[in-house]
Amino acid sequence: MPGFTSRYGRRRRGLTQRDMAELAGVTEGWYGKLERGKLDHVGEEFLESIVRVLDLNDAQRAHLWLEANGCEPPPRPHPDASTIDPVVSAIIHLLPWPAYTFDHRWDIRVFNAAAARDYPWMLHGINVMIWALTYPEARLQLIDWEETWAKPMASQLRVSRKANPDDARLNEVWEEIKQRDETARRLLEEDVTTVIHPDGDRRRLFLPHQDEETEVEFVTFGRLRNKTRLMVVMPGDIGQDAKDAMPSTMAHVLDGTPGTPASA
Repeated sequence: MPGFTSRYGRRRRGLTQRDMAELAGVTEGWYGKLERGKLDHVGEEFLESIVRVLDLNDAQRAHLWLEANGCEPPPRPHPDASTIDPVVSAIIHLLPWPAYTFDHRWDIRVFNAAAARDYPWMLHGINVMIWALTYPEARLQLIDWEETWAKPMASQLRVSRKANPDDARLNEVWEEIKQRDETARRLLEEDVTTVIHPDGDRRRLFLPHQDEETEVEFVTFGRLRNKTRLMVVMPGDIGQDAKDAMPSTMAHVLDGTPGTPASA
């Protein structure tokens, strides 16, 4: 059972044609034709959506492509090794929580095993913004998708594009999102939400292989030399537990509220 969202696993074992169609962003009838071999050619993007939803390994992915289109799939995308910061990469792989690095275009460079477990789409080289704003499974996995996730993320993308108007890759991400999804296009061009970064935000989502929704807190770091951004997605209760364990004066500092100075 793959599990981009636990909402299916709680009801029954396995996925129906209707489930698969919803996760892949097509009609149930169209997906049924695929399973019955009634389609002459299947688009690359759709095949890769099936690979993600079913969490297929390389051999299974190759078999799917051969059965559907009579050809082998293209190599999976990998980041340019020259763009990977070895120091930050080492830190990421030591962390017990999901963590990854990305640039101002939201292309992922490095991610750890915990991130691959909770966010398996990262294994497919997908841009963070493109996945969150346009992929059908994102709308199922991310709770209160438009208000809590899409609007803040669209705002971040607008800010980055204004700061880097001549960045070809960033403009490519922007245009792909607008072309792929009408709601995302509207948010990019018409919404007035203003968010610069998600550091400290708490949001809810469904994680693979878990029975209930999960709250997470985003903790963001940056390396000044090469503008590497490091994101750690921590369980929401860890930050609160840490605050509860601190002296009251330190908790006041973290909350930004006045506190009583400790006695000398």
